[in-house]
Amino acid sequence: MSKVKGFVEYVIAPGETILELLEVHGMTQLDLANKTGINKKTINEIIKGKAPITTATALKLEYVFNIPASFWNNLESEYRESIERKKDYDSLVDDEVYLENIPYAEMARRNWVEPTRDAKEKIINLRKFFSVASLSFDTELKSRLAFRKSNNDNFSFESLLCWIRYGEIQSSKDVYPKYNEEKLSNSVSEIRDLVSKPFLSVLDEIKSILTDCGISLVYEPHLPNTYVNGVAYKMTSDKAIIMISDRGKKDDILWFTLFHEIGHLLKHSKKEIFVDQEKDEKNDIELEADEYSRNVLISDRIFNDFVNSKRYMTERGIKAFAKENNISTGIVVGRLQKEKYIGWNEFNDLITRIS
Repeated sequence: MSKVKGFVEYVIAPGETILELLEVHGMTQLDLANKTGINKKTINEIIKGKAPITTATALKLEYVFNIPASFWNNLESEYRESIERKKDYDSLVDDEVYLENIPYAEMARRNWVEPTRDAKEKIINLRKFFSVASLSFDTELKSRLAFRKSNNDNFSFESLLCWIRYGEIQSSKDVYPKYNEEKLSNSVSEIRDLVSKPFLSVLDEIKSILTDCGISLVYEPHLPNTYVNGVAYKMTSDKAIIMISDRGKKDDILWFTLFHEIGHLLKHSKKEIFVDQEKDEKNDIELEADEYSRNVLISDRIFNDFVNSKRYMTERGIKAFAKENNISTGIVVGRLQKEKYIGWNEFNDLITRIS
C-alpha cells in the first residue's frame, strides 16, 4: 500500500487499551461489566471495536481505571477518524482516472500543489486545491462554462478547470468593493489610455482600476492543453473575475483579450463563465465580445479610414497611425494581419512579444 502523509495503515481500537488495563489490574471482562454496570456483551463489543466508547462509558471507565474521561473520548474520536480516513484512502483509486488529463507536474512547478510522484498523494492535494471531496468535476463551475470545446484533440477539460481554479484562489486573497458595472463601463477609457505601453508593464495599473470596479484581474500563463486566452465571470453577486493567459505570446493578444473579457462582463449573462479559446468558429456572443474589444482599441471607422488611405503598407505609416491613436504598433499590425490586409509574416518586428 502506498504511504500517504498522515495516514495510518493499521488502526488500533480503544478496546486494545482496555484489554491491557484489565491484564494490569488482574480483571476479566465480566469484572469490568460488574464495576461499570455495562453488560458483558457491550464490553466485549467495545474491546473488539464494534461498539463505540460513549461519553457515559468514558466517565465510568474514569472511575474504574482512574484515567480521565477525556482520554477515552479522545481515543475513541481518533479511532473513528482513523477508520474513516482509511475508507477515504481506499476510495482515492476512484479519482485516479482524472490524473491522466491534469498537468500535476506543471502545477507543482508553479507551487500550486505539493510536488509528489505518488498518485494517491496527488489526488489528496488536488482535492484540497479544489476544496472538494472528489475529483468528479460534476460541479456548479462546470455547468456554468460557456465555450465550445477546442478542436484540438489534446484539449483537457480538467486542465482548464485547474487554471480557472487557480485564478479563484488568487482572487480570494484580496478584498474588493462591490462589483459596479457602471463604474466598469466608465473606466474602460482610462484603461484604453494605457494601450500604447506593453501590457505587462502596466498590469498593476490595470489591476488597480479594475479592483475599484469590484473585479479581480489575474494574469497567469496557460496550462498545457487548455488553449485558453481568457476567462470572465461573476464569482459572486458582488465580485467578478477576469483571467488572462499568455497564449499566443504577443502583447496585442493580451490587450485584445482584456477588452474582450470586459465586453463579456458588460454585455452578457452574469451567470455563465465565458471562456475565450482559439477556435475556428465563434458564436454570436463571442463575436459581439470581439467587436467590442476591436472598437475599443481602434474603432471600425478610424481603422477603415486608415486602410483606405493605404498608409498601412509602410512601416512609417503604421507607426504614425499608432502614435496618432495612442496605441502600440503591435495592436495595429495584429489587426491588419487578422483582417488579412497584410500577411502574418509582415511587420512582425513592430509587435511586442512576451517571454
